[in-house]
Amino acid sequence: MNAWPLAAAVPLWLVGYTVAGQPAPTPNALRRPGETTVFSFVTNRGKTVSLCEGPRGKYLVYRFGTAAKLEFQYPRVLDASSWQKFTYDEYHRGGGAHNAGRDTHRLSFSVGSIDYVLMDETLDLYNRKHAEVERRTTDIWVYGKGKATRVTGRVYTASQYLELDDAQRKKVKAPDDEN
Repeated sequence: MNAWPLAAAVPLWLVGYTVAGQPAPTPNALRRPGETTVFSFVTNRGKTVSLCEGPRGKYLVYRFGTAAKLEFQYPRVLDASSWQKFTYDEYHRGGGAHNAGRDTHRLSFSVGSIDYVLMDETLDLYNRKHAEVERRTTDIWVYGKGKATRVTGRVYTASQYLELDDAQRKKVKAPDDEN
C-alpha cells in the first residue's frame, strides 16, 4: 500500500462532519448484538470508528458513523472471507534514554482505488525534565487520488488497543502476503 498525500475526493462522511441533533457517539455505538469490539474510538468530528468481530470469530468488520446513522461498513458481506480482506501489521521498539519506545498497530483495507489504514500508536518520549511520557494516537488514514487524509481520534474514547490476538492474526493477511 502506498503512502501518498491526502485524498482530494474523500467523501465528507469520511472526515466526520457532524450533523446537528445527532446523539453523542459512544465507542461501542456501532457494535451489533453478539459482536465483540476489537477496537473503537470517537473521531475529533464526533463520528465513531468500530472494528468488530462477529460471534465465535465468524467475521471481522469495520464501521464508521454514529449510533443514529451508519455511514460506512466494510466489508458488506459478513462471513469468514471478511478476515482476508484486512491486512494487519505491528511494530514494536523498546525505549531507553536515547531511543523513544514505539508500539504501532495498523489494520488496512482497500475499496476500489481508496486505501484505508486504521492506526493505533503509542510513543514513549522524554520531556525537558528527562521524565518519560507516553503519547498515544488513534487515527484513520485514507489514501486515494494522490492524496492522504488523516481522521484523528480522541484517544480518551478508545475502548481497546488495536492489537489482534494470535487467533485473529492467523485469519488476516500479513503485509508480506500476496494479494
